Amino acid sequence: MGLCGLVVAASLAYQPANIVWWAFTAVSALVWPHIAYLHSCRQADPFQSEYLNCLIDALIVGCWVALMQWSLLPSICILAISMSDRSYLGLKQRWLPFVGALLAGMGLMAALVQPEAQWLAPLGVQISLLPLVILHTAYTSRSTRRMLKTLAKQNLQLKLLGRIDPLTTVYSRDYWWKMARTALRQHHIRQEQTSLLVIDIDHFKRINDEYGHIVGDEVLKLIGLNIRQCLRSHDIAGRYGGDEFTVLCKNAKAEDAYFVALRIRDKLAQIRLREYPKLRISASIGVAAADDSFESVATWIKAADTALYSAKDAGRDQIIDAGPSSHIPNSPATIPMPASKTSLNPVAQEQPVKDDLTY
Repeated sequence: MGLCGLVVAASLAYQPANIVWWAFTAVSALVWPHIAYLHSCRQADPFQSEYLNCLIDALIVGCWVALMQWSLLPSICILAISMSDRSYLGLKQRWLPFVGALLAGMGLMAALVQPEAQWLAPLGVQISLLPLVILHTAYTSRSTRRMLKTLAKQNLQLKLLGRIDPLTTVYSRDYWWKMARTALRQHHIRQEQTSLLVIDIDHFKRINDEYGHIVGDEVLKLIGLNIRQCLRSHDIAGRYGGDEFTVLCKNAKAEDAYFVALRIRDKLAQIRLREYPKLRISASIGVAAADDSFESVATWIKAADTALYSAKDAGRDQIIDAGPSSHIPNSPATIPMPASKTSLNPVAQEQPVKDDLTY
């Protein structure tokens, strides 16, 4: 508004002096924007307040057009900038009230001033348009660029949030499934070794029943955190549903994935809640290495599930490998368990699983 007022003042300089119109231009260009800003900041509904402010702006712009004696070039510039600002504020669908306010301002000022039409703007008025056009264009470009950066950042955040399970902070089922599909495809094409873990928390329903769902959610949070701490840098953990988790162990045969599973099982067994010292957690884990016979991720998971159910049938708190023929139901092979369940097997510390465990 201030730069528009500069153009109006340049136009007034070519007209007979009238202190009233000079004062009106100064107040509308320099004082009114501050009043409008303070008014919007103090309202419960800033959008509605800004809508009212824009109507008053349109009324003022209409008065300016008549005050400049209908000079075409400055009038068109000010009108175009005014309408573009309305669109920038997201008010373009309410254009009819703005047009009405513009016409009302023109009619009111025309009745008061009775201007003589001067279609061609003097040179001084044309020069005064340069700061308005240049600075307004620069400001609009900068604001648009900033808005696009903010939008891109928010879209990225939404995309990342869609990948993460909000409770356990491991990957969501959909995103993990995409990663598993990619891993299986890479195995078929390049014979890349990848193994799958399916982890089920033993008697989790009992935890919810005895301690409540709030405690159950807290346990799931701790489980997700501890699983992440047990992974190598290129492993991918996801929440498959409820109290069931899945892990892709990349560049790992079934024997290597076993040591990852062992570390996860022992780590989960160490979880304690200060308020519930008697609460204990154990997990049954099924292991299945990628195989050429697996046509889909569902087949792969079914193989690991078969091993998982065998682990539960064997007394829970077990790790069972589906073996080379894991795609054939009811044919799992059990990997011998270490003597200690509270510490890692010394052999495990010599395996690739001792890589960086950050997630």
